Amino acid sequence: MDARYSWADSVDDDHLDLRWRVLRIGLPRETAHYHGIDEDPETRFVVAHMGDKMVGCATLQTDPRDGAIYRIRGMAVDENARNHGIGTKIVNFLQEFATSQNTGIWCNARIRAVPMYQRCGFVIVSDLFEIEGIGPHHDMEWVPED
Repeated sequence: MDARYSWADSVDDDHLDLRWRVLRIGLPRETAHYHGIDEDPETRFVVAHMGDKMVGCATLQTDPRDGAIYRIRGMAVDENARNHGIGTKIVNFLQEFATSQNTGIWCNARIRAVPMYQRCGFVIVSDLFEIEGIGPHHDMEWVPED
């Protein structure tokens, strides 16, 4: 079964649960809520569903820096839906939007996600760094082709 990708107006309980299960293992559920970001009217959310189940999500935060207005946060794919291209399709969905806005995207990518971002055209722009309680990351960025 193929996943359906769409914009969501806000973060609901399914979205928070998916973030928590995938990104905040061993941490309290409330750490899956991005205070100030989830409520920001400029923040956008993309979700992937298979049937009625949310199997993927990402947050596109307005967080400008050179060449990129947007930042990906909270990118998560359900453990049982991995290795089917869902994460790649979510990133491509966000890249299409950023291209329409004539800007790039940046993110702090977990080590295990770096290859997927690289396949999507992101490049590493930092040394390895640790986010306390979450693990090692690289700062990555992508800019649309001219």
